[in-house]
Amino acid sequence: MSASSLWHDTKTNIAEIFSGLAGWILIAPVAALVPRRLDWIAVIGRESGEFVDNTKYFFIDVATDKTNGLRIVHVTGLPEVARAVLDQGFEAMVYPSLRAIWFLMRCGSVVVDSIEWYQKWRRFFLIRARLVQFWHGVGFKRIEFDKWRNEAPGKKILSSRWVLWPRMARRYLYGRAIRFDAVVCTSVFYRDNVFAKAFRSRHLPITGYPRNGFRNEHPLDWINADITARDKLEVCRSGDRKLVFVAPTYRHTPGVPLGLDPGQITKLDEFCELHGFEFVFKFHPYERGGAAVAGRHLHVLNPHSDAYPLLPYMSCLITDYSSIYMDYLLLDRPVYFLVPDFRQYVSGDREIQFDFESMTPGPKFENWDGLLGGILQGESAHWQQRRLNLCQLAFDGHPQADSSILLLGFMRDQGWIPALHPTLGNGTR
Repeated sequence: MSASSLWHDTKTNIAEIFSGLAGWILIAPVAALVPRRLDWIAVIGRESGEFVDNTKYFFIDVATDKTNGLRIVHVTGLPEVARAVLDQGFEAMVYPSLRAIWFLMRCGSVVVDSIEWYQKWRRFFLIRARLVQFWHGVGFKRIEFDKWRNEAPGKKILSSRWVLWPRMARRYLYGRAIRFDAVVCTSVFYRDNVFAKAFRSRHLPITGYPRNGFRNEHPLDWINADITARDKLEVCRSGDRKLVFVAPTYRHTPGVPLGLDPGQITKLDEFCELHGFEFVFKFHPYERGGAAVAGRHLHVLNPHSDAYPLLPYMSCLITDYSSIYMDYLLLDRPVYFLVPDFRQYVSGDREIQFDFESMTPGPKFENWDGLLGGILQGESAHWQQRRLNLCQLAFDGHPQADSSILLLGFMRDQGWIPALHPTLGNGTR
C-alpha cells in the first residue's frame, strides 16, 4: 500500500470514528424515542441509493401490489433517481432532506442490499427499525465477517487477532458490522456456508432474490437500465446476431480488465464481425480500465446501470470471478470463464471460499484466443448438467419471482409488518 493510500485510509477511519460517536450521542437517543409505523418500509439501494439490484425489484413488487396495505419509499441520495420513481407515480425521497430523515425515523423496517446503507448517519436515524439485508450476490468469494477473518494471503495481517477486533469495533461503531434482523438467503447451502458466516443476523430466511424474476413487465423495471444500449441490441437481435454478455469483476490491483488492451479489442471486434456476435460489456462502477473498449460490435453499458433487464437477451456469459454468473444460471445458458490471473487474484484481491472448479460450471480459459474458440465450439452436455446441478444448489428450485412475497410473509410472521386484512390479497404484480 502506498503512503498516499495509507494516509487516505487513516483519515477516512478517523472521520468514521468521530462520525459514529456523534451519531450515537446526538442522533440515536432522539431517534429511539420516535414511535415507528409497522406499515412503513424504507428501501435503500447500493452506492448512494441507486435503483438497482434486489432492493429495486423488491420495491417494484411491493409498490405495485395495492393489496398489501404497506407504504414503501425508495430513499436515495440521487435526485435523478427520485424523480424517475416519482414520475411513475411511486414514492421516493432524497436523503438527507428533512422528509427523508423523518421517514427513516418513523419507518418500521428498512430493506437494503449492500454495505453503504448506514452512511451519512442513516444507521442512527434507523435505530429500532427492523433491518433486512438482501446482499447483492451469491458466488464463491468471501464477504463481510468471513472475509475480514480470512483476508487474502497478501493481507493476512488484517485478519490477525490484534488487528481484526479493532477493525470490527470501529465498523460496529459507525454502523457496518451490526446485527441484522434478517439476512435473506437463496438456498440452504448458501445460508449455512456463506451468509451465516458472513453476517451477524437474528434470522436467515430463504426466499430467493427479486432481481432474478426477469419479468421486465413494468416501466419501473427499466429505470436505470441502459435504454440506449437496449435499443441498439434490439436491432442486433432482429438481425439474428448473437449477444454475449461480458462481466469482469472489480480488482483492487491496477491494470486493464481481462487483458483488454487496444490490440485485443480490435481482435474481438473482428471476431464479432466474422461470426455474427455482439459483445456487451458491463464493468464494475469502480473500474477505470474499461473506458477504451469500443468497436462496431462492442457495446459498453453504463457501469452504474442495471444490467438485469438485459440478461435474458444474452445467448451466453463471459466472466472471471463476478458472482453474476450464478444468477445467469437460472436462464440455463452457457457460461465461460476467462481466468488468466487466478493465483494473483486470490493472493492479492479476494480469498476464494469454495473450490473454484466445482463452483464454476463452464470451461476455463487463460486467454481470449482459447475462449473465442470455445464459444464457436459450444459447450458440452457435461457443462449443461453441471449448470443445472449448481443452480439447484444455489437456489433450491424456488421460483425467484416469488421472493418478495416470501419475504413479506416472513416479516408478517415475525410481527414486523401488519398482518394482511382478510379481504386483501397477498400477491405482488
